[in-house]
Amino acid sequence: MYAHGMSRSQLIPAPEFAPPSIAHLSPADRILLWARMVDEGDRFIYDGFRRRYATEAEVQQAVAEWLERRSAESTPAKIRMLKGRRPQVHDGE
Repeated sequence: MYAHGMSRSQLIPAPEFAPPSIAHLSPADRILLWARMVDEGDRFIYDGFRRRYATEAEVQQAVAEWLERRSAESTPAKIRMLKGRRPQVHDGE
């Protein structure tokens, strides 16, 4: 059963399930929130490696290898996405 009459094909959840707004936060507070979220994501990744390997040295090695692989895979994708972009010109600014 789906929450509040949602159908299987409905992608947008009901408003009561929406994340809280950050409209009231200052730009500095938004950056702090983003940094905390990144730190939490990193902690999940690190904990996953910690459950998989016996020693801290193995964990650190596995994380380093994962980061290197992720960078190697994402850099070409970023370059492909940026190739078609042109700098935006703003008249009078």
